[in-house]
Amino acid sequence: MKGILKIGMLMLSLALFSTTEGLAQKFGHLNSGLLLSMMPESKAAESELQTYRQQQEKILQDKVTAFQAKIADLQKRFQTLAPAVAKAEQEKLAAEEQELYAARAKGEEDVVKKREALLKPIYEKADVAVQAVGKENGFTMIFDSGAFNVVLFAEDATDILPLVKAKMGL
Repeated sequence: MKGILKIGMLMLSLALFSTTEGLAQKFGHLNSGLLLSMMPESKAAESELQTYRQQQEKILQDKVTAFQAKIADLQKRFQTLAPAVAKAEQEKLAAEEQELYAARAKGEEDVVKKREALLKPIYEKADVAVQAVGKENGFTMIFDSGAFNVVLFAEDATDILPLVKAKMGL
């Protein structure tokens, strides 16, 4: 009876051991920010975005300069204007000031949209390479060790950045 119990325990141990071997997981990590900074497309996109941002700032600055000139003009003429005319001019300038605030907000929004449009294909290209490396090398999970997705400890994880760089020809 004890022999059967020992054999049963041995069989159970072997079954558990073989099951855990099949569950072995392989983890990897990479710094996506570093990967993106290495891609030539990122440098070109950043340059294009900088030019676009400067254009938007120039347009807004021109509007602000024109607005300031209107204020200076009104200040010079204010004493000579009838009260009703002066009030109407002030209201016009107040409305124009609100338009400037709206233009600034729209300009910032346009820059964000432009950035997203420029970076989306770059992110997709990097993602395709990471997915391919993950599948080709049998990774269960790949973590981003960049600034916002911090991996504090990775004992059994592999840095896949060299593999992804090779995949992308960087």
